[in-house]
Amino acid sequence: MNASYIFAAFFGIFACAVQNVSCKRASGFEKIEKGPKRVLFVGHPMIDVYASVDYETVETLNIAKGESQGITPETFKKLGDLVTIQARNAGGSACNTARAFGYLGGKVSFYGRVGEDDEATLFSETLVNYGVEDLTLRVPGKFTSQLYSLVTPDADSTMYLLFGASHTMTRDDLDESIMDNYDYYVVNGFMFADEEQVALTHKMVEAAINRGKGVVTLFANSFCIRRNGQYLKPIAEVSSYIAGNLEEYSALYETSDREELFRMFEERTAGLYPQHKLVIITMGKEGAMLVYKGKRYHVPPCNVDVVDTTGAGDFFAGSVLYAAMNGYSMKKGGKFAHALVGDVISRMGISIREETRPVIEEIKECLSL
Repeated sequence: MNASYIFAAFFGIFACAVQNVSCKRASGFEKIEKGPKRVLFVGHPMIDVYASVDYETVETLNIAKGESQGITPETFKKLGDLVTIQARNAGGSACNTARAFGYLGGKVSFYGRVGEDDEATLFSETLVNYGVEDLTLRVPGKFTSQLYSLVTPDADSTMYLLFGASHTMTRDDLDESIMDNYDYYVVNGFMFADEEQVALTHKMVEAAINRGKGVVTLFANSFCIRRNGQYLKPIAEVSSYIAGNLEEYSALYETSDREELFRMFEERTAGLYPQHKLVIITMGKEGAMLVYKGKRYHVPPCNVDVVDTTGAGDFFAGSVLYAAMNGYSMKKGGKFAHALVGDVISRMGISIREETRPVIEEIKECLSL
């Protein structure tokens, strides 16, 4: 591992070790950074296809419910014959988070590889419509990756991936100098699919740190923790921001005691030189816990009828990160998340309705948040 990783991790751990901070509740009115900050996301561009299914359909495909796995073109075709498509849109964990960040007004770019097809056009149009600078590269002779999201009656989604251009990235796709134009580089848990993606991710993390820029780590999925935890944890240790769900944190930090997790991150976010600026922990029906400045702030769950939870964690993270990096309070960050996530999970597919825009503007203008 590069020396910059080791120094940054040691310095952060030392800083939090000298703090003796008891558990405190944050008011939510605290702000993390003045902003605005420019953010670069790198991930796997995909077109997501959504369908409602019963539990038996998921069981017949022999993939753990609620998770994701790559499949063959033959299985992908079989899925198309089994289900009725209800929605279709641009997706992928990193893309979803970038879309939330951009929709709210953040300065954000997205890089990934797409094919030479109509799906690539749809993906690029979606980025632009959500305020995200499109840096995607079209690869001749390849197709854009696609994903089937099968939603069971409990609103949980199981994902089946057909990999195309997205998984042809190499360590040379981006030059380190691109980080001169950004304040943060975002690492997604899926970006360790092969040696080239591992090398690209490490190169860009080091490029960010060596330039005095920040790193954001998104766990993305429990599968990513099991498969890529050995890569994710060292990067999370030097990240200014971390986002994931409680199950993912518990697995990565090897503890089932949530209070232990909360207290650990209270220590790590305390003091003048915290190891992390903000830790975002989503907890499903219990809402989310934001840990920052040595304190914790609870965001209650969305009060909507849940239809499909696909992308909920991504949009939550994007909303709160936008608030944190653009001078808004964490209370407003929670409100942004409620507006976007509540919209997304209330129906199939991942798109924001026109009616949500005035809600966002009202939150921004509210002086009491």
